[in-house]
Amino acid sequence: MSAIIARLLTSIQTKEFYVALFWIVLHVAHYNFTAQLEHKTRIFTKMIGKNAVYYYAVLLIVWACVRDYYIMKALEVDENSLILFPDGVNKIVGAIVSLIGFGINIWTLSALGVKGMYNGDSFGYLFDEPVTTGPYKYMSDPQYVGTFIAAIGSAIMYQSLAGYVLAFAVYAVFLLSVKFIEGPHMRRLYAGKQKKSE
Repeated sequence: MSAIIARLLTSIQTKEFYVALFWIVLHVAHYNFTAQLEHKTRIFTKMIGKNAVYYYAVLLIVWACVRDYYIMKALEVDENSLILFPDGVNKIVGAIVSLIGFGINIWTLSALGVKGMYNGDSFGYLFDEPVTTGPYKYMSDPQYVGTFIAAIGSAIMYQSLAGYVLAFAVYAVFLLSVKFIEGPHMRRLYAGKQKKSE
């Protein structure tokens, strides 16, 4: 047991690990802050125009790529810290798992569209009713499940203990965001819509 704890401590005591953790939190904080800022002020719509939500979607994708870049850097310095698969098999299994995660995200995008996936509700694009098609038949917040699964795939590819810890950190930050920030924000938006329609 002490050997496992020592290995874990070694894996998470790198500068790269903490930078990745910082970007995981910053990414979620950024999209929550900017979504609520847009809802309250319409700053992006005023600056860019009616297609602001599409530029905003690109911005969120870029931020996610930056987060993922720093996660990969943390995995690179921690490679082979937790060997669960024979050499070579880890790459195949990790790639398959990552593709499943990406597939869930693409499936979510097809169910929501760009406006639904990338905080379009904060730009005034509200659905008439909750989405229950696609992955929403089986789970809530499938985009976060997909991102978590893809991160697990990366941890498998690198056989990185830090990678598993970061994958769970990604999911934990998403869940906290949904519970305390995104969920209440969405309920306020749709409660306002319902009052207007009455």
